[in-house]
Amino acid sequence: VLDLVSDTEIEINATTIDINGNVEISDDISLTSDGAIINFGTNSEVTLTHVHDKGLALKHTATADDKPVVLILQTGETDIAADDVLGGIDFMAPDEGTGTDAVLTAAGIAAVSEGDFSSSNNATKLSFKTAASEAAEEKMSLSSAGLLTVADDLVIKSGGTIGGAGDTDLLTLGSAILTV
Repeated sequence: VLDLVSDTEIEINATTIDINGNVEISDDISLTSDGAIINFGTNSEVTLTHVHDKGLALKHTATADDKPVVLILQTGETDIAADDVLGGIDFMAPDEGTGTDAVLTAAGIAAVSEGDFSSSNNATKLSFKTAASEAAEEKMSLSSAGLLTVADDLVIKSGGTIGGAGDTDLLTLGSAILTV
């Protein structure tokens, strides 16, 4: 057991340090090299890698078929009600120097409960949020039934088509022309 007071610094010059058991750290961890990697799993098959001047890369290193990388967002809530957010991703620029609207949530994607969850219901919509001089609000959603709702106009390229499973180009949009 190594018990250190909070102001203690330790410098270890070693290539590898093996610790069998849990490690608890009460403050920051700094990985100070570009390309630093955190490995997960007995075989280190999942990695989180620092990509210099970009961010982080999450990768499943197995090369066999059907080995995708999956990021799972889980809520710890035990009673999901209508409109509860199960998880989300928000995009922000909190250090933007002009402040005000610039530091608000600019865009986001959230999974939102469409009703109370039960043993036979987990209906959830995906909410897509964007901002324009505001905190991001839902502008498009995809319901659990597959209904796509758009808050404003839907624009399709000239010559683009709209159709169904049996006729994928039922409608063709041209310049001021709709062909059926």
